[in-house]
Amino acid sequence: MLEFFTDTIAPGTGTGIAANWIWEKYKTIGLGDSLTEAWQKTFGWSTASAAYRQRLATLYGTVRILGKSSPVPLEGIFTDVFILDQPSAFRRFDIQKLRTDPSQLERLEAKRANALKVIKHYRNNRLFILGKPGAGKTTFLKYIALQAVQCQLDRIPIFVSLKEWSDSGLELMPFLVKQFEICKFQQAQPFIEHILTAGHAIVLFDGLDEVQQERKQRAQLIDVLRDFSKQYLASPCLITCRIAATDYSFDQFTYMEVADFTEDQMETFVKKWFRDDPKKGEIFLAEFAKDDHRGLRDLGRIPLLLTLLCLAFEETLHFPARRIEIYEEALEALLKKWDASRNIKRDEVYRKLSLGRKRQMLARIAAETFEKGDYFLPQAMLAKQITAYLQTLPPGDKGEEEIEGDVVLKAIEAQHGIFVERAHQIFSFSHLTFQEYFTTKYVVENATKGTLEGLINHFGDVRWREVFLLTASLLDNADDFFGLFKRAIDDLVKGDEQLVDLLKWADTKANTIEASFKLATLRSFYCGLILILVTDKFSTHNYEYARVRARALPIDLVCDFVDAHNLGRNLYLALTGDLNLTLALARNLPHDLKIDLLIIFAFQEVKQKNICCFPDYFKEVINSSQEASFFDLRQALKNLTVPNKNDRREAWHSFATTLREIMQTHRDIGHEWNLTEAQLDCLERYFAANQLLVECLKLAVVSDRKGIERSLLTIGSGERGFSVVLYK
Repeated sequence: MLEFFTDTIAPGTGTGIAANWIWEKYKTIGLGDSLTEAWQKTFGWSTASAAYRQRLATLYGTVRILGKSSPVPLEGIFTDVFILDQPSAFRRFDIQKLRTDPSQLERLEAKRANALKVIKHYRNNRLFILGKPGAGKTTFLKYIALQAVQCQLDRIPIFVSLKEWSDSGLELMPFLVKQFEICKFQQAQPFIEHILTAGHAIVLFDGLDEVQQERKQRAQLIDVLRDFSKQYLASPCLITCRIAATDYSFDQFTYMEVADFTEDQMETFVKKWFRDDPKKGEIFLAEFAKDDHRGLRDLGRIPLLLTLLCLAFEETLHFPARRIEIYEEALEALLKKWDASRNIKRDEVYRKLSLGRKRQMLARIAAETFEKGDYFLPQAMLAKQITAYLQTLPPGDKGEEEIEGDVVLKAIEAQHGIFVERAHQIFSFSHLTFQEYFTTKYVVENATKGTLEGLINHFGDVRWREVFLLTASLLDNADDFFGLFKRAIDDLVKGDEQLVDLLKWADTKANTIEASFKLATLRSFYCGLILILVTDKFSTHNYEYARVRARALPIDLVCDFVDAHNLGRNLYLALTGDLNLTLALARNLPHDLKIDLLIIFAFQEVKQKNICCFPDYFKEVINSSQEASFFDLRQALKNLTVPNKNDRREAWHSFATTLREIMQTHRDIGHEWNLTEAQLDCLERYFAANQLLVECLKLAVVSDRKGIERSLLTIGSGERGFSVVLYK
C-alpha cells in the first residue's frame, strides 16, 4: 500500500485533482516577500509534500488489532462505514409501546448513509460523529486521511489525536505546527493558517472521550475546539467521541452516530479478513449463519467484537461449543483490554469499584430485568438500581463519597458500551447476549440462594434458552442443575396416566431393539412415530422443507436424539410416494426399526387413502421380514387379503383395521392412544424440554453423564442409575 506515497509522485497522478496533489497550489502564496524568498531557496515543496503524505500513510495506513502482535493495513480490512443522521439518544419513544413492539426501533431508525459520501457532499462541514466503543470511529478518520492523501478528497488532511494534544501541554496551533515540522516543514504556521482559512484543509479531531475530565482538561479543550471551529469556518472539521461521553455542546456541529454493521457489512468484513484464505472465510460465514450463533451475530455488529470472532475462528476453524468463552472475551475487551491496549486511562467516577464489583453489579441488574422480561429500561429505573447496588457495598469498595446512579450509568455507557441509550432516556444492554450472559453469572454465583430452582421454572420459555445453555456450561459441576431439570420435566406429564403409559411403551419398545444406539435415542424415535399415528396435526408442516431435511440426514440417522425424533415424526411427510428415498434412509437402520418404519409407512398410505403407493410399501415390508424372528409377522401379512384399488371404501377400512391389529400384535405399534389436543401439546413441550436438557448436557461437567442420558424420556428414572442426582 505504501508504494503510492513516495518522493517521486509524478505530475498528473492522483484522481480528480490537479497534478502533484493540492499541496502544489501553495508554492506562491503571499506570505511576505522575505518568507516567500526563504521558502523558495531552502524549502522543497515536492519533498515536503511527499514527506507529509508518507507520514500520514505510515501513521494512519495501518490499524492495531486487539489480539494481534502487529498492525494490519487499514485498506485491507476497512469496510464502508454508515452513519445515522440522528443519534439514538435524540429519538423519543413511549417505553410501554416500545416494550410491546420493539420493532419500532428498526422501523423508525434514523436514516443510514455512507459516511464518506456524507463528508464529501453534506452542506454543513461541521460533523460530530458519535459511536459505541469499538464501533470504528478512529479507523474511519484514518480512512478519511488516506482518502485525502490519495486525492479522493480535495483537502489537505490534518489528523489530531485529542488525547495526544491534551497530553502534550501545547496550545493547538503550536501542536499542529509540530506535526508539520516532523515533515521538515520550517515555519509552518502561516501555511497552516492559510489552508485553514482558505478552506483547503480537513481537520480530523479524534477521541474527545479519551481526554480526561480531571483538572477540567476536557472542558478547556472543548473551549479551544469551539474557538478553532469558529475561526476557520471554511475548512471541514470532524470530531469523534463515544456515545454518552459528551454533553452535545458544539452548537455549530451536526451530530451523527456510527451505525452498527448490517449483515452485508459483516459479510464484507469477514471476506476481507480472510482474503488470503477465502475458503476459511466461507467456512466462517457458514458457521456464523447457524441458528445457535444468533448471539455471535449480535456481537458481530460492532467491528471490534467481529474482529475478536474472526481471531477466535482463525485458529480452530470453529466457534467453541461453550459460547460463554467468546462472550467473556468480548466483555473483557470492552471492560478492560480495549483501552489498555491503546494506553488510555479514563476518568472513573466509580474508580474504587473493582472489575469484579462491576461485573457483580451488572449481573444483578441483568437478572432482575431479564426475569421481568424487560429489555428496554427507563434511565431513572436503571440509575436507581445502580444506586441501590452501590449502597450495599462497604466503603472500601466504593469510596466514601456518594455517587449518583445517573453518573455511573453514563460512565458505563461511555467507557465500556455495556449499556446503550436506545432512545431518549431509554436504555438497554448493548447486546441481548450481554444481558443473557450476566443473568447467567447471577444464577451461577447465587446458586446456594435458590437461583437454579428459579431458572428451572423457565424451561418452557424459549426466551430463557440461551441462559440455560450458558448456565450448564458455566457450572463447575452441574449435577444439581440436571437433577432439578429432570424432576421439573417429569412433572409435566407424571400426573397424566395415559401419557405415562405412552412413555413406558416407548421405553419398552426401545429395550427390545438389538442395536448399539442409546436407549434415549430409540425412545425418541418411537415418540416421533406416535405423533404420526395419533394425529394429522403435523401434515401442515412445510413439505419441501421436510424433503430437504430428509435428504440432508446421514444414512445412519438414529445416532442423534433430535434426528431420531425427526425421523419418527417428520420424515413420513417428506418420504410419501418416494420409495427409493425411504429405502436409502432406512437401509442402515437396525432391522427392527426398518420394519417398523416401513410398516408404518404402508399403514399411513392406507389411512391417508394413497392407495396407489400402498402396494410398493406393503411388498417391501414382506421382503424385509425374511429373518426368522419376523416369521409370524410375515405370515400374518401374507395371509391378508389386500383389496383392489377399485373396491369400496368399507373394504379398505376393514383392511386398515386388520393391518393395525397385526402391527399391535407382532410389532407392538399402531396403538390408538386417542390423545387430546392438550395432551399432544403437553407431549410436544415434554420432548422440547428433553431436547433442551440434551443440549445442556453437551456443554456441562457432570458426575454421571450416562445416567442422565439413560433417564431421558422416562418417568421415575431413579432406578436407572441417576438416583444420586435426582433423589439425594
